[in-house]
Parts: sequence; C-alpha cells; structure tokens
Amino acid sequence: PPDPYVKGYASLDDCIGGEKLAAISLDLPEYPKRAFRTGRQGWVIIRLDVGADGTVIEAEAQRALPTGLFEKSAERAARLWRFQPPAGGGLSDCRVLIRYRLGEVSLGG
Repeated sequence: PPDPYVKGYASLDDCIGGEKLAAISLDLPEYPKRAFRTGRQGWVIIRLDVGADGTVIEAEAQRALPTGLFEKSAERAARLWRFQPPAGGGLSDCRVLIRYRLGEVSLGG
C-alpha cells in the first residue's frame, strides 16, 4: 500500500518525527513473522508522547494498513526509543511513520 500523508493525521500543533525529535536510540521494530510468511506489507503511524528527558511516555498506533498486523511490533519498539531532550520540555502528539516492505522495516519521511 502507498504511504499515507502523515501530516494529514496530525493537527497543526503536533510534531512530526524528524522535525522536533532527534533520536539517540531508535531500534526499528521486527517484521512480524506472520506478515513475512504471507508476504504482507504495510505501514503504521505511531503517536508518541516524549518526556522532557527524551524517553517515550506513551506510544500507540494511530493508523495502520492493513489493520491488526503491524501495530503491536511498532508500539513495542517505539516504547523503547530515546531522543535528545526536547527544547522547552516534553512533546506530545508526535507522529512517526513506520514502513513494512518486503521483509524490511524503515521510517517514513
């Protein structure tokens, strides 16, 4: 499936991954075995809240295609991400696109 327009799922005050977030530790999710075995591909938009210390306070899949296949792996990985402490304190409602393509995982731009 084609990548979504991430800003279309955000409000004007939300942060989009890469604009206000500088990663320190960002391990990508594992490609779910069930999806790999069946040749499934897709994407997940993760909504993050990041604390003033750069740790992820909350990570939840906001949208995914197909639904029910990639969300859990994306959320699990995102909860472990660490960022440079954001200027001016924590950030809420940040969105990051995670792509699952041909057995590989990448971040959207």
